[in-house]
Amino acid sequence: MKILLRFPLIACLLVLVSFRASETEKPSIRKDNRLLATAWYAMSAEKQACYLQTYRLAGQQLETMKKQKPKSGKSWAIVTDLDETLLDNSAWSVKVLLEGKDYPDYWNDWEKAGKAPAFPGALDFYKKASQLKIPVYYISNRMAKNLDATISNLKKLGLPYADSTHILLKNKTSNKIERRDQVLKKHEILMLLGDNLADFDGVWEEANADNRSKAVADNTTKWGNRFIIFPNPMYGGWRDALFSYKRGMTEAQQDSVWTLHLGEFLKAAEF
Repeated sequence: MKILLRFPLIACLLVLVSFRASETEKPSIRKDNRLLATAWYAMSAEKQACYLQTYRLAGQQLETMKKQKPKSGKSWAIVTDLDETLLDNSAWSVKVLLEGKDYPDYWNDWEKAGKAPAFPGALDFYKKASQLKIPVYYISNRMAKNLDATISNLKKLGLPYADSTHILLKNKTSNKIERRDQVLKKHEILMLLGDNLADFDGVWEEANADNRSKAVADNTTKWGNRFIIFPNPMYGGWRDALFSYKRGMTEAQQDSVWTLHLGEFLKAAEF
């Protein structure tokens, strides 16, 4: 100890070597490129502000749009996604990333636990829809076998229309077109809310990155009006499109895909 005190530089080097050795024993959590996005989503006050702002503006828009009469003669309805639109699953996401795992690890347990909190502003918005007598349909790719747990989760949060009639979960496919069509048999859809473009229209199902962007531009008048979208940098169609909807890539293959797309982005920016 006396030697180390006389030579502080040696002591620092020994600590650094020890730290590097421990790094080799356990993979760094920084290795997964989703971690920073997930940390922002889980812990930032900016995320909270995004949801408060968006739900408040959606509520104002709802009151305005409600004055219109459905062209079909049917009654109005709202269609909303659940995960990362209404229910915050960032606790699950942080857990799997810290353990070096991925979906579907722990997801079934998380659904069954029914502990996902609601985002700021969400409850006020859906209660307002109920007060205006506009039914809400929750179309989600949660597992149909966990319907009771999802109903329980929504009821604990005080959300309206938390029943098997209004919660349409994934059965055979994650494609939501058929489930939206079920709603359209009785209602005209006044507003759709989601975090993924496929929550709004089938044009975004399995579309490549360029076509996704084009379809967003083609629907310019609907954003902030009929379409209300929320941020999700952790997962979803935006990432799937960049990876051509392929699963099971190695780390090296994933790195190559990211390098290619980011390089093309910078090239197009001429920076």
